[in-house]
Amino acid sequence: MNPAADPIPAILESEATGEIREVYQDIKAVTGVDVVNLVWRRLAVTPGALPAVWGMVRPIYVSGRVAAEAQAFRRHLRPPQLPLIPKAALAAAGVDRLGQLTIRAILDSYDRTNAMNLIGLSAVLARLDASDGVPGAPPKPVQEPPLPALPPLPALSALDPPIRNLVDMLNAVCEEDGRVIASMYRHLAYWPGYLALSWTLLAPIATDGRMQAVINEARQQSAARARAIAAELDPLDGSLDQAAIDDIHEVLMLFTQHPISKMVAICRALASATPAP
Repeated sequence: MNPAADPIPAILESEATGEIREVYQDIKAVTGVDVVNLVWRRLAVTPGALPAVWGMVRPIYVSGRVAAEAQAFRRHLRPPQLPLIPKAALAAAGVDRLGQLTIRAILDSYDRTNAMNLIGLSAVLARLDASDGVPGAPPKPVQEPPLPALPPLPALSALDPPIRNLVDMLNAVCEEDGRVIASMYRHLAYWPGYLALSWTLLAPIATDGRMQAVINEARQQSAARARAIAAELDPLDGSLDQAAIDDIHEVLMLFTQHPISKMVAICRALASATPAP
C-alpha cells in the first residue's frame, strides 16, 4: 500500500492481489465503470471488509435495483445552475478534443458510481443499524451500458505543487470533515486548466450556501431510498469480528455523510457546466 497515494489508508487497483483484486474486477464488471471508488479501496484495508460489504450489495447491483434508484435520485437532484463553459475557454485552458472526451467520461463515471454507492452503501448502514424503512414502489430495474475506460488515477505525490494545491482548494469546497480527498479531482488533474475553471465556477455557489443546500438534500433523498431497500440485503458475514464490523460502520458513515454525498452534487453541477465534445 502506497501511503502517498491517498490521505487515508487504501489499496490501489495497481497494488491489489488475490481476493481484493478479484472483487475490484467484479465491481467494475457489474457497475460497467472502469474505476473502483475510494470507499471500496478503503474497505479493502480491513481484512474481510471489502468482500463482506460487496457480497451484501452485489445482488442489488446485478439486478439493476441500485441503478434504478440511482437514476431516479439523479433525476430529482437539482444542483445550482452554472454557466456553460465555452469550448473556446476549454481550448485556451489547454483542453483539446481528446481531453474533452476524457473529462466527460470521468464526470459520467463518477456521476454514476457516486449515486449508486451513496444509495447502496447507505442501505448497508441501514441494515447494520436495523433501521425500519418504509418500502416504496421500486423503480423498474435498469441495466446501464458500460462507460469508456479512464486514465490511471494519479497519486497525490505525482502532482506538481500548484496542481496539488488546486486539488486541495477544490476538495475544500463544501468540505465538512477533511479526511478524504475526492478521487474525481485527482482524475481531472491531467487538465489543470479545467480544474481552475471548475474552482472559479464552484466557489461562488459554495460561498452563498446554494451548493451545501443541494448536498444536504442529496443526503436526505439517498437515505430515504436506502432505507426502502435495506431489507432486501442479506446480513453481514457472521464470521467477521466486532472490530471489523465497527470499522465497516465507521468507513461507511464517513463516506456516505461526507465525500460521496458531497461529490454526487458537485459532479452533477460540473457536468451541467461542461459542454459535450
